[in-house]
Amino acid sequence: MDDIVNKTCNISFVLIEYNCIEEIRACVASIHKACLNIEHEIVVSSNSVYPEKKQSELKRQFPEVQWQFNHANLGFAGGMNAGIERTRHGVVVITNPDVRIAENGIMQACDYFLSHEDVGLLGPKIIDAQGFVQDSCRRFMGPLELLSRTRQRIFRKRGVLIDTDFDYSQIQSVDWVIGAFMMIKREALDEVGILDAKYFLYVEDMDLCKRFWDHGWAVTYFPLLEVTYKGDRKSTSALVSGRLLNKYGVHHIRSYFRFLLKNKFRVSRRH
Repeated sequence: MDDIVNKTCNISFVLIEYNCIEEIRACVASIHKACLNIEHEIVVSSNSVYPEKKQSELKRQFPEVQWQFNHANLGFAGGMNAGIERTRHGVVVITNPDVRIAENGIMQACDYFLSHEDVGLLGPKIIDAQGFVQDSCRRFMGPLELLSRTRQRIFRKRGVLIDTDFDYSQIQSVDWVIGAFMMIKREALDEVGILDAKYFLYVEDMDLCKRFWDHGWAVTYFPLLEVTYKGDRKSTSALVSGRLLNKYGVHHIRSYFRFLLKNKFRVSRRH
């Protein structure tokens, strides 16, 4: 709390790890490079259930990282929550290990974030390795919108659908941002609560943003902070290729309907 009051951007980064040590290595290097003049800590929450010997080896390889070795694969939300519980700074960033942060932008994001008291959660512009903008911020979707989006992906044979009506160059409030990279105020997180671990995989990010809006905290898209990320989109790859749903698609659909039921099919902002 004191960090927020004093407008000092001290950041706790939480990374999820599942059999991807080389991705962790590259992501940690990216964080250090982007935060040269920012006090920060890095917590890696591992769902890989490594034996004790491997755990000791990783602690030696990454002495600057705090490791949270989970007893089982807790899923994305559960793993992130275990990592968040070990953080101490006023700003918490949850990020996928295959995200790479541009060298400039973090301080601008922090300055904006901490000077706008109503903003509780911020998402960056996300591009892929070729520099193409990704659909990282979206509207809350009711069942009809989801069916329309799925149909477009099937017929266009595309895993990525960019909203052509959305200006990705402008700072603006959005319904929700994807969980690949979220910057969150500790004060807001303490009020709203951590991720809902009942979502094993997918939709936990949309759920979190919905709860932020419900508690009066704004969610903001901030394109001056740019990260590189290309999600594998395993849940939609089968649909795009014309095959039946895979296990990731089943997870996605199950999580989405849980979100609808949890919100009694009211999926618009309250704020």
